[in-house]
Amino acid sequence: MHARLLCAFAALSLAAATAHGSIFDWLFSRNEIEVISVTDMTPEGRKQRTPTPENPTYYVAISLGFQDLGGIVAGEKPPPKEDVIRQISAALAKQGYLPATETSPPPTLALVFAWGTLNADYDYGFNPDLPPQQLNRHQILKFLGGYKMGFSKNDFDPLTSSSLGFTLMNFDANTFYNLAEEDFYVAVVSAYDLASIKDKQKRLLWMTRISCPSSGYYMPDVLPMMMALGGPNFGRESDRPVWQRVSDKYRPEVKLGELELLEYLGSTPLPVVDLPTDKARKPAKKK
Repeated sequence: MHARLLCAFAALSLAAATAHGSIFDWLFSRNEIEVISVTDMTPEGRKQRTPTPENPTYYVAISLGFQDLGGIVAGEKPPPKEDVIRQISAALAKQGYLPATETSPPPTLALVFAWGTLNADYDYGFNPDLPPQQLNRHQILKFLGGYKMGFSKNDFDPLTSSSLGFTLMNFDANTFYNLAEEDFYVAVVSAYDLASIKDKQKRLLWMTRISCPSSGYYMPDVLPMMMALGGPNFGRESDRPVWQRVSDKYRPEVKLGELELLEYLGSTPLPVVDLPTDKARKPAKKK
């Protein structure tokens, strides 16, 4: 009798789960997709003309490839490099940044692409009764643009008093602080004056960072959403981090095909220079 009841319950549970997604989504609920983007612009960058699709700026691209910027977790599934470069390039094209070709006007920018993970890094210590200590909360908050919300390095230094006083944080700052406990997928585009690169000066104009909590997803799942929501901030200075929450129901509506940039990018491989990266880091134990 009990076995029949258990089987019936399992069948109903499986039916309910598959009606709303996979059984794994039902058993291990996913987070809503959240995209946080922030752009920093230098004084030289503010002097540059803001491009549009009708009056674009042309660039040469340099790829740093997939990077692990925080804690390392085994089992990560990086998307194919060509797919990432095309999606970043398509999002840039929508904002008026186009890759230079033999027939285009000469490029004036060098854009450096990087993408990967920024995972929370924890020290579990030797006492299992004590909670683990996050080692890189300041790093994550800085990447997310927390300094534009009042956070500083002193807020994480145990030898100095907090300039904020965490008990006085407003709701937005407190929510942002707690968000920095998450693991993230990230993408970064840095713009340099091309003439300065040729003169070996590397004059940065702007940097846009886009991130998305990774819990429950692989990077190919969320990269289109990251580009769709974060792409409009490429080269556009932000006073505060742009934080957008999107329910999982909206996710299927974001498709690479909607970018409609075939007239700009075509189907041929994009001319991107790959720079060598550091040696692979060993994965840490799963949390």
